[in-house]
Amino acid sequence: MENNSKVKIYKKYTKYLSIFFIIFFLGLSTERFSLDNKVSLAFKNSLDSFSRFLYSFTSKEKIFINIKPRNYDRILKTRELSLKKNKLTEELHDWVPAKLVNKGNPHNIRIRLKGAFADHWEDSVQWSFKIKVDNDSKSIFGLRRFAIQPPKTISYLYEWLFMKALEKEKLISLGAKYLDVIINGNSRGAYLLQGQVSEELIKNNNREEGPVIGFSKNLFLEEQINSDRLNAMNAVGSLNGIEDSFWRAKIEPVRFSDKENKTKQESNLKKAIYLLESFRNGSLKPSQVFDVDQLAKVMALRAILGSSEFDWRDTKFYFNPKTSLLEPISREIHVDLNLNFKDHYFSWWIDSSHIRPHYVNNTNFFIDILYKDKKFYRKYLSELNKFSKTKYYEDLIQENSKDFKKYKKILKNNYPTKKIFSKEHLEINRARIQDFLDPIQGLNVYFLDYKDDLLFLNVSNLQRIPAEILGIELEGKSKIYLKKPFLIEGKKPLLPLKNNTIKIHCQDKKKCGKLLIDKHKIIFKILGQEKEKKAEISKHYYKSE
Repeated sequence: MENNSKVKIYKKYTKYLSIFFIIFFLGLSTERFSLDNKVSLAFKNSLDSFSRFLYSFTSKEKIFINIKPRNYDRILKTRELSLKKNKLTEELHDWVPAKLVNKGNPHNIRIRLKGAFADHWEDSVQWSFKIKVDNDSKSIFGLRRFAIQPPKTISYLYEWLFMKALEKEKLISLGAKYLDVIINGNSRGAYLLQGQVSEELIKNNNREEGPVIGFSKNLFLEEQINSDRLNAMNAVGSLNGIEDSFWRAKIEPVRFSDKENKTKQESNLKKAIYLLESFRNGSLKPSQVFDVDQLAKVMALRAILGSSEFDWRDTKFYFNPKTSLLEPISREIHVDLNLNFKDHYFSWWIDSSHIRPHYVNNTNFFIDILYKDKKFYRKYLSELNKFSKTKYYEDLIQENSKDFKKYKKILKNNYPTKKIFSKEHLEINRARIQDFLDPIQGLNVYFLDYKDDLLFLNVSNLQRIPAEILGIELEGKSKIYLKKPFLIEGKKPLLPLKNNTIKIHCQDKKKCGKLLIDKHKIIFKILGQEKEKKAEISKHYYKSE
């Protein structure tokens, strides 16, 4: 039997090797004669597939999933329908029974396709799945609900790194690990295994049991399908407006079973929904709804690790019964290593003005509400500065160096043609963020008038982050501070400067008059920063008489 098995493996290996060489020479021809890029891409994908096949012989950590033919056919049908719609919508969430074996231990599970968009299941081999363990089986890796995804759908090594950062900062983490997945005897290569929201996951993060809620993406997906259909007919897309879906999305709970304390959990669920809806409609400030420290850290970590977005559709919120506040459960960091950092549109971590006029993306509504709350925005910018001032990512990698090296090797073996990680990318991103937080010149300041012991100045903010006017420094010696800092909003890209008039109490007419004003400097801070900065004052300002 053992010899027969080896013969089968040898034949399979030979078959793949032959295919590889054929594709290899086709790839060379493509490069030489500058043929279609699609052929070149197909060659690279085939090389990756072949590498995954070889990796399956050496991978040490594996899970085996066995699905009966009739149930596997149901998955195939779901995939086929999803590919036609280009979306996996709620009515296609078809769970089928299966067996999962991990380290020789069998588990009864239910499994379905995962992912709203085609990148999760359009590949011929690697598809994303959601898995839940039946009640008659033990948990797997301490989880009863988890997902397995091709690393390419989840930014390769970055999702794991993001989860480690969340753990380091004692934020709710879904966890992540890479392992080989074999379905019905066929290796699908390396997958990222990640927890899903469940009672076990909340407990694993040292939280008390409490409801988890979030904005549903179902309406958004259905309207996008309809819009695509209309556009294909050269008709106007969805008149409801996909970009408006944030305001219309249903807030849905993820319920936990709590037979002994059902009344209390129902009460907490109502409180959680009330908080999130009140945040959306503006009746409560973000700082009254969310754990400000935690949400600020989550967003700052996403920013420093190079996330291209903060999507309200992919974020869940845990209601903490102790604080009666919502805590973020963040995932899918979405790092684009091909991103052009010169493109100012991709700077959600500063404001919402990154949204392209022609690009259907409404994350700006969620972010706008958050950033309007200066208590939250101040805390967020403070965390952003803290993480970007030092090479936070280097310490994070060093603290997890063993797993980092192991997983990087696994991913390179599975995706030899893909860029799976770049320290240079992280460093460029860090430097870019610091440039925003510590601008060369923050303000334009002009003398307006001096009368009745009051100095009148015209101040314009030159950069996109709000600034706080603290006072004035006289000739580099004495300082006069305002009783309360004067907040100036950040400048919107491609729009004129906004003029602000500030008054500073100064009894020294000689010093604070126009004659000596250019010897003084305005004292200010970038919102959320500790460092005081100074700006020169000009005595020359045009104003109508």
